[in-house]
Amino acid sequence: MLNLILAAVLLQQAPPVDGKKVQELVERFESEDIAVREAATTELLGMGEGVLPLLEKAKDGADAETKARLGRIIGELSLPTRWAKEFLESEPSAGYQRLEQAIRSKEIDKKQAGRIASAALMVESATPEQRQYLMNLAQQHRLRDVWPAVLQMLARDDPGSENYVYTLQSLRPPKEAGPAILKLIPKIQAYNAAYQLLEMARGLKPERAAMEECISAILEGDDLNLKNHALNMIQQGRTFVSLKALVGWWRAHPEIRPYNLREPILRTPPGDAADEVVSLLKSTDPEDVQLAIDYVGRQKVVPAAAALLKAGEESPELRARILQSFKILRCEEEVRKWIAGQGGPGRRAAIALAAELGWAGAGPEIVKCLDDSDAGVRREAAAAAGSLKVTDAAPKLEALLRDADVGVRRAALLSLAAVQGKGATKTVLAQMRSDDADIQAAAVEALPLVDPEQVLAELTTAEALGRPITRYALAFLIVKGGAATLHRVMARLGAKMSADELNAQIRLIQSVPGR
Repeated sequence: MLNLILAAVLLQQAPPVDGKKVQELVERFESEDIAVREAATTELLGMGEGVLPLLEKAKDGADAETKARLGRIIGELSLPTRWAKEFLESEPSAGYQRLEQAIRSKEIDKKQAGRIASAALMVESATPEQRQYLMNLAQQHRLRDVWPAVLQMLARDDPGSENYVYTLQSLRPPKEAGPAILKLIPKIQAYNAAYQLLEMARGLKPERAAMEECISAILEGDDLNLKNHALNMIQQGRTFVSLKALVGWWRAHPEIRPYNLREPILRTPPGDAADEVVSLLKSTDPEDVQLAIDYVGRQKVVPAAAALLKAGEESPELRARILQSFKILRCEEEVRKWIAGQGGPGRRAAIALAAELGWAGAGPEIVKCLDDSDAGVRREAAAAAGSLKVTDAAPKLEALLRDADVGVRRAALLSLAAVQGKGATKTVLAQMRSDDADIQAAAVEALPLVDPEQVLAELTTAEALGRPITRYALAFLIVKGGAATLHRVMARLGAKMSADELNAQIRLIQSVPGR
């Protein structure tokens, strides 16, 4: 019975056999050339125990010489079964010494010894003591082929799991063991064993997909220590996984986001998975959106610039963060195309972005937008021309002072003052006499930008002081200019306006937050 069990174990571990190939090799035994017959014999022996059933069948009807040759091959391939049976039926120490002596005397080679140890390990009736002797034998003689059997013992959740792990470490399994080890790790109950296996698998440099599958299973499990270890490996850069996997874990496991996953995501190049992160810009979760904003900037994902700007419009509280990412992106040419109407999130948003980032190179496109049929675009362009000091925009800004849209006229006046400075003084003062309260207010805001002497001379005349807006404008200049401006205003006013009245206007302005 034990023979059958051992044979079944060895057959299970043997590689797949090509029956047609076996038949062809057996037919070569009929060759008159002895070299052909010997080569066929060697090749059949190299196929392992998996060919035994086919060789037994081939004996039927074969000639005497072929039967004899097949018998020798079958005998040699059955050797691990006989040795494993002898070991399991012996006292553990004696069985170990017999195997050890056979290896040293080269009665059996290391490959055969590995098959013997593998078969004996896998038999259910083997005692813990016998298994320990077998592992000692494998370690002492570096029987690397034993590693699949050791993994199967680990999969049984045997109480000696840590001993098996130590044996694996001693054997230094080949690279092809990596995927099998990774599949086993999430099933291991003992943390120390699972941790050591994970480190061993990492050292074998397995395919990234296999490592990602293992970590996904770990994160779905209940072992918090193993989860932390796997995530620390990623965070410390000791194993590399794809951006797609990282974002998938970010979505599936919110509890591990901040410390363990954010930085690994930010430092991982996009490859073909940039859309995985960019899609987070549409999320309703602020953490998702913030991660995507920072990622687009850190990795300079220029194709995501339009989506990034749209996110800024939908979440004004994130505007500063988004602007920081745009500074890193340096996609000025892209934004200029948007302003010119070539795709993007819209011309108004693109103009505002260029202005906020101080990208003066977009000036020519912004000047063209001053003639746009859309009042919103004209208004945004007029405001941007001032913040960017686009001097070529001055003639069109003057023309826009007659625009039908009051918002456009207001923006044009402020920008004209910013662009021309003292040269816009007369225009600004003229608008102080406008019948439109919004334009009067814009003219007051523009006063600090133009010639202060000319402004004070104009506003302290008796005719000007007769207008309520003038008294407010003087108070505004004092708030903006401080004590020096106060002295100059009071020196010019004399008795034309009481200090109490001026002080009331100043207090009113100062009472407004962010004045």
